[in-house]
Order: sequence, then C-alpha cells, then structure tokens
Amino acid sequence: MLKPTLWMATTVMMGALGVTAVLQSQTVKTPTLTAMDYLEIQQLVARYPFALDTGANHGYTFADLFTEDGVFTAQLGRPYEMKGREQLAGLAWQHRPRQGPLYVRNFHSNVYIEPSPAGATGRSYGLMIDVPEDGHPTTALEGGHYEDIYVKTTAGWRFKRRTFIPSRTGLSPADMSASQEPGR
Repeated sequence: MLKPTLWMATTVMMGALGVTAVLQSQTVKTPTLTAMDYLEIQQLVARYPFALDTGANHGYTFADLFTEDGVFTAQLGRPYEMKGREQLAGLAWQHRPRQGPLYVRNFHSNVYIEPSPAGATGRSYGLMIDVPEDGHPTTALEGGHYEDIYVKTTAGWRFKRRTFIPSRTGLSPADMSASQEPGR
C-alpha cells in the first residue's frame, strides 16, 4: 500500500519540478548593469548635446551616437522622427544659424538609467536655450525630458531610440491645493 502512494507522490513531485523548470527557463531575466555600463551610458548622454550643437563631422559625430537603425523622435508642435544614420546626421548638420564649435544651446541633466532586457532605458532632462550675440537676453526655447533606449554594440553603448517630450503646464498651484482637499 505504501509503494503506490510513494510512487504517486514521487510522480507528482517530479511533475511539479518539471513545470517549475520550464517556467523558469521561459522567464526573461533583466540583466544587471556594471558600474562601467552606467558610466559609459552617462558619457553617451553627455556627448549628445555637444555633437548636436556643433554639427561636427557634417553631423556624423551626432549620428554615431545612435545604432545604424537608431531613431530620434520629438513632439515639438507636430511630432517628427529621424531614422537611420543619414537622417540623424542631417538633423545635426547645419540645422541652426551660427552653428559651430563654440555654439552652445542644448543642456542635459539628471540622467536616470535602469537595466532592461534589451540593454538599458533612461530619462534625462533637456533644456534648449538661445544665446544671442547682439546684446539681447538669453531665452529658454524649450524644456522637457528625453526617454531613451540604450543598447550595447561592438562600438559601445548607443541610443536605439531617443524621444524628446516637451514640458507642459498642468494644474495651477491653486488648482493642485484645491484638488487635495478632503472631499474633492
């Protein structure tokens, strides 16, 4: 009598272990990033505004920050998208008057990076300013944040996709306080 029960328990246990092993093998594990990965991604993000502002190497220094099929999108007025090396280089090359090695317009800060199954994702703040040379005051042209997908290539970390999302105002401080009152 004990043998059939033991056989049944062993069969159920082996089946459960088999199902567990199959489920674990199908689970996608997010890789961890090393300290060097974080530094290299931060350097990638730091090179972006310099490459865009200067248009160096006819815009190809900017395009080299992306994968061959990399995409840059923005939602400025109307959404637009630049895909691939040639379009990305065209975006950085001669896209603004007075562009050159001393032209400074784009600023990034607060880079936040997380591991992902494909490599890493991240966010950072972006601010674009206009610094006139004729005595007029400097003005902020646009502010917002970037949402990035990074992948590690043989040439190092690159943007697979970079999206700029401009800041927009929401509720006024008075509306925010009123919405937090009890009963609202």
